[in-house]
Amino acid sequence: MAEPRASSLRKDFLIFRDRGFLVTLFLIGLLAAIAALVLVHASNEYGIPVSQVWR
Repeated sequence: MAEPRASSLRKDFLIFRDRGFLVTLFLIGLLAAIAALVLVHASNEYGIPVSQVWR
């Protein structure tokens, strides 16, 4: 007996549950957060202080 056809849309979105994709997404997020912290720190130290605006 023929199996029911799996939705091609479901197959396409299975990439988001793949372990490699999740690890890559985590690493990109981590690098972006570190870059944002470095930029804010450098701005507070050498440029217009951002911390005064946040208060």
